[in-house]
Amino acid sequence: DYIKSFLNPDLKNLHNPFLMKDMEKAVERIISSIDVGEKITLYGDYDVDGVTGTTILYDFLKYVGADVTFYIPDRLEEGYGVSKDAVEFLINQDSDLIITIDCGITAIHEAAYAKENNVDMIITDHHECGETLPGAFAVINPCRPDCEYPFSELAGVGVVFKLINALCIKMGLNDMYLKYLDLVAIGTVADIVTLRDENRVIVKYGMEIIPETTNIGLKALLNISGLEGKTVGPYEIGFIIGPRINAAGRTGDAIKAVDMFITKDENKALDIAKELDEANRLRQEIEHTIYQQAIEKVEAEIDLKKEKVIVLAKEGWHQGVIGIVASRIIENYYRPCILISIDGDVGKGSGRSIDGFNLFEALKNCESLLEKYGGHELAAGLTIDSQKINDFRLAINKYANSVMEEDILIPKIKIDAYIDKDDLSLENVGQLDLLSPFGPGNPSPVFGCKGLIVDEIRGVGADFKHLKSKLYFQGLPIDAIGFNMGSMIDSLKKNDNLDVAARLELNTWNSITKVQLNLRDIRLNKNIREYYYSLDKCLDLDCKNWEENIEKYNSLNGEVCKYWKWIKNRKTLRNGEAIDGEKLIEDEKSLIKTFLRLLDNNKKIAIFVNSMDMVMKFEKILEKFSGSIKKSCHICYTSYGNCNAELTMVVNPIPESIDYMSFDVGIIAGEWISINCLLGILNRIVDAQREIIFYTEQREYTRGIEEIVPERDDLAALYRYIRANCQNDLLIEDLFIFASEISKVYNVSMGYVKAKKGLEIFHELGLMEVISSDLYSITIKYNPDKIKCVNLEDSLIFTNLQRLKDTKEKL
Repeated sequence: DYIKSFLNPDLKNLHNPFLMKDMEKAVERIISSIDVGEKITLYGDYDVDGVTGTTILYDFLKYVGADVTFYIPDRLEEGYGVSKDAVEFLINQDSDLIITIDCGITAIHEAAYAKENNVDMIITDHHECGETLPGAFAVINPCRPDCEYPFSELAGVGVVFKLINALCIKMGLNDMYLKYLDLVAIGTVADIVTLRDENRVIVKYGMEIIPETTNIGLKALLNISGLEGKTVGPYEIGFIIGPRINAAGRTGDAIKAVDMFITKDENKALDIAKELDEANRLRQEIEHTIYQQAIEKVEAEIDLKKEKVIVLAKEGWHQGVIGIVASRIIENYYRPCILISIDGDVGKGSGRSIDGFNLFEALKNCESLLEKYGGHELAAGLTIDSQKINDFRLAINKYANSVMEEDILIPKIKIDAYIDKDDLSLENVGQLDLLSPFGPGNPSPVFGCKGLIVDEIRGVGADFKHLKSKLYFQGLPIDAIGFNMGSMIDSLKKNDNLDVAARLELNTWNSITKVQLNLRDIRLNKNIREYYYSLDKCLDLDCKNWEENIEKYNSLNGEVCKYWKWIKNRKTLRNGEAIDGEKLIEDEKSLIKTFLRLLDNNKKIAIFVNSMDMVMKFEKILEKFSGSIKKSCHICYTSYGNCNAELTMVVNPIPESIDYMSFDVGIIAGEWISINCLLGILNRIVDAQREIIFYTEQREYTRGIEEIVPERDDLAALYRYIRANCQNDLLIEDLFIFASEISKVYNVSMGYVKAKKGLEIFHELGLMEVISSDLYSITIKYNPDKIKCVNLEDSLIFTNLQRLKDTKEKL
């Protein structure tokens, strides 16, 4: 039932509003106030949530004949929440009933003051409750501990929406409250609450009616934002509509935003929308300035090794913008951040947090140093004596050290599933829309794709801040876009092997729709370095007698002979057909069945591989197995012995470094580059009387001998690069990056092994001295004054590599 309701959000799944604590008494009080003509004042917050909540309740109460007005505090002068001065002002304005919207849950003294002056207060809020609730006439908040409402994560506007729903029920207005879904959806998305349960229903139906909204102010805002007539989703709300509404409260007067939404005058609405658009541009300029100043202060004042929470303060920082900047600081340093604007003796701060650190609880722990605070787990505001800021900085970091594990400060991307190329169909990606709307609590699925090969990569957008790439995924060409990933372009090159985390989307260009990867993160395949380093170690270039060795081994062992004949002739055998008692397996399904059979019989398996294709395939299989069969799986390089794992992949094995008595079954998998290694392992497995299984695939492999054998053009590019960059000594700290740089400069395919073999050839020919420093670094001693002509055929390494290539082509 849950899955069905999740995939099919329905208005009938909205909960009964009277399940919310104090809803009944609040509704009765409001109706009574309307009936006797009392003056009702709405006290709304200045953000999108508060503005939309104030708008819909004001519009509804006006419709039912109430004497209603509204009050939005000035963000800069009054700050967040209900203030005593404001309550006193409203009392003096003859308010009989004050209804707060998106604020008030901590207004204990203010509610008491109103009560002393015979003014009732109804609080509607959704923020965290303190230990004591305000003594207001009614407190409607799904987060209050004694509230049994089934869903506690409504936005402030969502709570008001439920109040209007309840009023409609009592007043016989049926479903009139649904007309406000467009504004409720905007406030809900903008407030970054979880998009589950009721919020999911609200946002789905609200977004559907936004393009056809009857609200004149919203129409004007869509027009000025370039969204008129277009589909509006969470992105458009969060990054286009929301910031313009927020800009009114951040840099000016939030009352303008409410005025825009309640006016019936199209010209007035358009004028205000233009003002909000300009205010948003001003906000962006201020934000950029504060951001630059904050970064400078982090680098100068914060010891990131010791301080897990960044606390920065400066005179004159704009209070309306520091919250946004705090979010950007987190993007840079991934740790909670609080920015404080100082004005004389008073500091007003706004903070943002990361998953795993409850900012509201942290402020609560430091409340003795604060004059005022409130908010959520991930966002909060505070007021503090400016003389206590440093003490607060020390206190909140002391608290953070006591509750925060180090791994919390490591940003993580959750992979929902790993996929293959067959999953990348238009139909499958279209089906993902059933999971929308996406947002907090229901993020767009992130998929893992392993072993993508870079074909093209370039920067796009202003200052090339975005990455655009054409990749090959298991032979399938696919486009990818990485927003704000332009800085990664220089570290990637053609033919790089990547693992990516990505969202799947449909991209239409020139009337052609294709699946596109929206990249969330990129990394070079995690085994790529170990693979190529170990491949270099296991290469045996003594190839004079390869054919003779093959025939020798064939005569000794019929199973090996038949396997080699199959490899040489690509002769199709029936899957699983016995080869004199041994097995030849040609598909993954049969391979997994074989694994299960052997493991059920407590057999230890060693899988020997010598190609990157097989490394990636078996890495994926082992990941599945380690969780599903509860057996330990292991990957090792070049050597194997005394391993406790039931299933081990041995990558680029050296025959002499294998303990053949440590396993029961040896699986020889995929294409082999180092033929002597393969022959040596086969012979030793037979001598040790271990069972042999062959696994191969009838397909062309994407990588192999061409990755390790440098051609003349490759060697020429390598030599030119060294001449251009080396006067005497050249330290290559990372041979992988060195090879990548040559590829870019000279447009050749250069990798670690090919570059290393090229340098070894130059060393052998006396063109330079090449000294290995450590795992991936090399020092070159080169004298440009001693240039000499050489013949590549004079290099034994070069000729053996060419012979290896020729032999592989024959096989």
